[in-house]
Amino acid sequence: MAKREVDPGSDQGDGEGGPGLDRKRRARLVAGGVAGVLLVWFAVGNWRRVPIEFWVHRSQAPLILVIVISGLLGAAIALLATRRRPRRD
Repeated sequence: MAKREVDPGSDQGDGEGGPGLDRKRRARLVAGGVAGVLLVWFAVGNWRRVPIEFWVHRSQAPLILVIVISGLLGAAIALLATRRRPRRD
């Protein structure tokens, strides 16, 4: 029986990690699933409202909303700070 050649860059594994999933991809899926469960658990535990003070405005919002918005703003700032610009020769 002839063996089928598999491109090293393809998503098809050699059968050890399951059909079509190699070990790295499976680890990423598991890590993503665990992170998702922890995020939902964290969100459910932080629904109480907290005071938010801007420069001239006071408001209240659920703590999870404050955390998510802060995280998104931090990620956007990090993305902009680390973005590579093409070299001009």
